[in-house]
Amino acid sequence: MKLFDAADYRAYLEFYIKNKPKKGHGFKLKIAEALSVHPTLITQILKGHKTFSIEQAYLLVQFLEMSDLEKDYFITLVEYDRAGSVSLKKFIERRLLKLRQESEKVKNRVHSYASMSEADQALFYSQWYYSAIRLSCGINEKVNSKSLSKNFNLPIELVEKITNFLLSRGLIVEKEDKTFNRGPQNTFLPADSPLISRHHMNWRMKAIERHPRLETDELAFSAPLTIAEKDLSEVKKMCLDFIQEISKKVSSSEAEKLACINIDWFMVK
Repeated sequence: MKLFDAADYRAYLEFYIKNKPKKGHGFKLKIAEALSVHPTLITQILKGHKTFSIEQAYLLVQFLEMSDLEKDYFITLVEYDRAGSVSLKKFIERRLLKLRQESEKVKNRVHSYASMSEADQALFYSQWYYSAIRLSCGINEKVNSKSLSKNFNLPIELVEKITNFLLSRGLIVEKEDKTFNRGPQNTFLPADSPLISRHHMNWRMKAIERHPRLETDELAFSAPLTIAEKDLSEVKKMCLDFIQEISKKVSSSEAEKLACINIDWFMVK
């Protein structure tokens, strides 16, 4: 169960706890400690006998390390549970709906990203190798302009121009031994950016170049299909959930290989 699928915070918490290591054994005690309450209160709340205060809900979302949007949604669920009139519940329901809609935007499914000027974005997304070189600087090996030039079969002069740009914008950092490492933030283009088509095209062209040489641990998948109109939004949601899971996995994964994933889901007209 995803948080934004939940209409009741108790159901989500029960699911969350059961999916922790050892089926969540001892996790309720950790929640109680984080909220500075007796463990029996957590049990009573999950059974529906009591509810969280707004202050307790805030401490809980902090403890669970939710994103800002997830925090807002969870606390709003608690407010809905505490609401004492039908009119107030309907008012809060509209807030929950808006938050669910906001959660469907891809930018809310990925981790924090770097802020670049329009001119910097135009250059960075003009060619695939700006992003590829930046990401390669995060791999666990010594990376410099010479090795990048050899790896990507690019002129050394071009690589140096790119690394100088990335260094000046804080997207990569130079270590004492003159090798590079990646900067602390991700890069991301929102769907309404005028550069988004160029960005997608750059990496889809790289994917097509790779197709004739795919190895056993790689994958290419295209599936023209027919589908019921009522299922279209559900497939989109599944894709967004998948993107979120990938983002979480990548954020905690060691940088050892440079890879790319392209997802297309569209109507053929």
